[in-house]
Formats: sequence, C-alpha cells, structure tokens
Amino acid sequence: MLNCRLIAAFALSIGCGLSLLVASCETSLAQGLDPRSFDPALLTPPPAEPGAIPTRPLIVDLRITGNNSTQEAKIRSMIRSRADREFDPEMIQSDVRKLAESGLFRDVKILTQQSAQGVVVTFQVFERPSIRYVKFLGNESATEKALLKKSGLEVGGALNRFVVEDARRRIEEYYRTRGHGMATVTIAEGLEQDDTGVAFMVHEGPLARVLSTSFVGNTIASDGRLKTQVKSKPGFLYYIRGKVDMDQVEADVEALTSYYRGLGYFQAQINRIMEYSESGLWVDITFVVDEGMRYEVRNVSFVGQTKFTEDQLGTQVKLLQGQYFDQKKMNSDLAALTDLYGAQGYIHADVQAEPRFLEEPGQIDLVYDIREGEQYRVGRIDVNIDGEYPHTQRDVVLNRLDLVPGDIIDIRKIRDSERRLVSSQLFVNEPHRGIKPTIQVKPPEVSDIADKRGGEQSPTYRGQSPGPAVQPAYHGQPQMSQPRMPAVQMGQRIAPENLRPSRYSANPAAAPW
Repeated sequence: MLNCRLIAAFALSIGCGLSLLVASCETSLAQGLDPRSFDPALLTPPPAEPGAIPTRPLIVDLRITGNNSTQEAKIRSMIRSRADREFDPEMIQSDVRKLAESGLFRDVKILTQQSAQGVVVTFQVFERPSIRYVKFLGNESATEKALLKKSGLEVGGALNRFVVEDARRRIEEYYRTRGHGMATVTIAEGLEQDDTGVAFMVHEGPLARVLSTSFVGNTIASDGRLKTQVKSKPGFLYYIRGKVDMDQVEADVEALTSYYRGLGYFQAQINRIMEYSESGLWVDITFVVDEGMRYEVRNVSFVGQTKFTEDQLGTQVKLLQGQYFDQKKMNSDLAALTDLYGAQGYIHADVQAEPRFLEEPGQIDLVYDIREGEQYRVGRIDVNIDGEYPHTQRDVVLNRLDLVPGDIIDIRKIRDSERRLVSSQLFVNEPHRGIKPTIQVKPPEVSDIADKRGGEQSPTYRGQSPGPAVQPAYHGQPQMSQPRMPAVQMGQRIAPENLRPSRYSANPAAAPW
C-alpha cells in the first residue's frame, strides 16, 4: 500500500430540630402523577424550638418493602439515600422520582418515623407485573428467537400494555418485510392486570410476490426508465426473489420522488396502489405519478468570487438560463467549478449551488456561492510505502508524479498521478478494502512555515525568480497559465544525485502563497 502525501503549502442547608414524639407521614408518587407535585415539606421534621441550634437529623435506617420480584440490591442501586447520612427531603424526592421513572413500579410511597436517634425511612414499592415468559403461536416461517428479538421484549422486564402493543406492531412489520403483506398479529396474553407473561397469536398469511410493476401519470419518462429507479419488481422467473417488502415499496416511492425532483419537478408527488390476488400470493404494484409543473432556470449567477470573472466562471457551466432544471447538470457544473479553482492551487475552494424559488411559479434562480480559500503550492513530498518488506525506491513514485516542490497545486494533476500509480501495478489496489495508492494533500506544519520564513533565502523553484526571505501571504490574482518546465515523463529513471536538493529536503515549507 502506498500513501504519498503532499504537505501543502452546587450548598443548601436546612435547619430542623428533633422531636421525642414518634410521628409518621406518608407520601405517594403514583404512576401518571407529576413528580413535581411531590411536596418535600411533608418529609421535613418539625421546626426546632426557639434558641435551639439548627441541625439535620440522620437516617438511622433505610428499609425497602413491597418488592417481590425486584431484588433489593437493584432498588438500592437506583437511589442515593443511605443509612447514616443526613436526612435530605430533596434527595428523597429525587429517589422517588427515579424509582417511578424506572418502569418497574406502578407506585412508590415514603414512610418516615422519627426517634431520638434520627429518622427511619421506608421505601414502599408497588411492583408492576414482570414478564415471566414470551410465547408465539402460529409462526411458521420465522423462528421464536427471531420474533423475540424483533419484539424487543425481555423476560424479567416490566409488563405493561404499551410495551406489549409496541411489540405486536414490530412483529407485524417484520412479517410484512418478509413478503407476508397480509400478516396479522394479535395479543393473546399481556393486557390484563393479572397476566404474568405475553403471548402473541400470529397469522402469517401467504407469502406474496410481485407479479407486475406499472406506472400511471408519467409523461417525461417512460415506464422502462422509471423501472430502473425502483427495486420492487417481479423476480427472476417470478419465484426467485421478488418478495413483497413494504419497506422497499416505500423506499421506491422516495426514489421516484427524488428522480422527479432532479428533473425540475419540485412539486411532484408519488403514490402507490397494491392489488393482491384472491389467493394473496401475487401483488400488482402501481405507482401513480403526479408530475406537476417543471421548473426552468431564470438566471444563473455567482457570488463570492474574486480570482475569476463571472464570464470565466460562466464558461464552465452547462445548465444555463432558460433551460429546465437538471440535478445531474448542476452537479457536473459544481465539479467543473471546483476543478477550475483546484487547477490554480485553490484546493480548499468550496462551491455550493443554491436554487432559489421565485414568486413566479415554475421558475428558479440558480446561485453558486463560492468560498475560494487560499492558494497553495507544493512543499515537501513524502513517500510512504507500507508492506512487510518494502523495496520500491522513492524514485519509482516520484517519476510518476506531475508535481514537484514549488509548483502551484493542480488537483487534476494529482488525480492523474494517482491513476498512474494504480496502473503501474506495483502496489496493492483493492478499493473494496480501502487499500489503494493515494496522494494526500495536507496543509504545512507550523514548524515548516517558521523554517521557511526564518531562513536567509527562499528556495528557488523552476520558472520563478528568487523571492525575499519572508514571503507575503498572497501575490496577486493568479494567472491562468504558469511558466513550466518539462514534467518528469512516466518511466524515466532519475538518479538521486541528479535531482534538485529541494525535492528531498525536509525543510522547504509549502505554505499558502
């Protein structure tokens, strides 16, 4: 693998006294009640006698009652109140809220009992029924393991009608994605208060396949062209693939809508009609197209450019005023404008297209917003050859590059150099694994810029006159052509001693020019 890199240029205290009388109070936070209605004053001990020093009592014991299936350790891990800690009504309130939000309890009550030593706090919980089992009846084409995974239910989890109903919906959708478009799932157990488990009755229905795919209302594109945009089509010999997948049908609707948007039909709407045969084995899918009005470009303009005139930029675009909007043409024009700047060293130029809708229906203005960035030249060229025993010389790579230090970076030449490295068959080229010869362009390091600007004299590059020791950040508008010397030809062997020192030097910086 080859990697060639171009370095381009919260304390709140509450006073409370102790009472020798034993008292208790009880509060409740039932499910469905707003936790904010919990009143901490109900848990606050009586106020201290006049002249007494304010102090906060200790929790001498913390008890948990009412838990039958939930382990006490699990409940204690969910609360912050502990024995031998100060009694804090706000913390008690927070613990009640957290237990109520866990879904394990339908009600939580707090009992407090005061004594001379402190306060005894009891969390009385009322558990929700837990799921002890999950059963599926009537499933043939799907295993219980798969259905359990799709349902999202777990043995030991909280049992409530909302969770069970959501699981039923998930299972039904799962069957429909597998071609059982008429599948229905009903809940046999799990909705009654005395139920201890969940059971689903599954009616799979027939496995449906696509018999035909047709379109209605299309005028700009033929049925054959639209069929290339969808995946819900009859299978090979009808029985190989071609299962009805409702998710895929909806994705096809989105794909058709995007296709029409790309052609300028911004108000296009797509619907689908599915007709099942009497046996339920076959489905005819019809996509109904309402194309609407097609928009045309009223005006093309550019904003943010300083290096090129509007006329020069206009020669790079093919989607012109008076033409119907075409997404492919616009994307091609974006690439052309980006390459125009990239050829002059503006490798970080950002060009964005903004279609602007007008009050007049059927027309848009197309505005290209350009952020040019800085111009870069080639600085240091690093050649990194990976492998167990790399033996390829740097010259082999350098001879296939069109750029040398000092050149204005041309993004097109970088792509050409990458293609030559790939076609040389000297390096591993497996794009599917993300392994291929690449050329990376990176900005210069701070140390490189300091070395360059602090030197006695800037390096002399071919086709340029020697510059001062400190170069300005910008040297005027770039020209469309630069003085050039013949580039290294492919296959030409250059001995290291015949190469310019700047090519191998680690010091020449590549900074924005």
